[in-house]
Amino acid sequence: MAPLSEIIRSLYGTLRLARGDTGGMAFFNATEQGFWRSFTAAILIAPLFAMLLMVRYSVNDSTVPLLRFSAVETIAYVVSWVAFPLLLFHLTDILGIGQRYIRYIVAYNWASVIQNLLYLPFALLVEAHLLEGAGSSFIGFLLLGLVLFYTWFVTRTALEISNLLAAGLVTIDLVLSIFINTITQGMLQVP
Repeated sequence: MAPLSEIIRSLYGTLRLARGDTGGMAFFNATEQGFWRSFTAAILIAPLFAMLLMVRYSVNDSTVPLLRFSAVETIAYVVSWVAFPLLLFHLTDILGIGQRYIRYIVAYNWASVIQNLLYLPFALLVEAHLLEGAGSSFIGFLLLGLVLFYTWFVTRTALEISNLLAAGLVTIDLVLSIFINTITQGMLQVP
């Protein structure tokens, strides 16, 4: 777990990046220790994500037992936090930018806190059926666009790569997320 001072510095760095300030990179602990500590972001996001899952489970008339639902979603949460960094570990070496891998994953992990604080409250409202219709679809599309743009900016900045290559890596991240979500939903289907 990262110390509070590192969490605050890292979140400040993500806010600077969100404003388009590449100087935000200076606030991350881009060491091996900082790499492992950046997964503290998963712990920070977990309570909000758990609330989303509780709402999703209670609102949907699911016949999936709560224990199975919780186990599958917990495993999927962990997998979603490690799958992309594992894939990128090899991809950055292939692309010849492996020396920037740690600083990228550190920034990427901490940036996910901001992304989730932006998106998860909206997802909670949609799951609770408090936001519906074309308006919610538009808002969801807009938020997804903001999250993808922010991820692209962090990727391009941290890895010091071209716009196109950054877009490709963000696309891989998105496809991987969709794949994990599809498998998760399949595991929650009652046989």
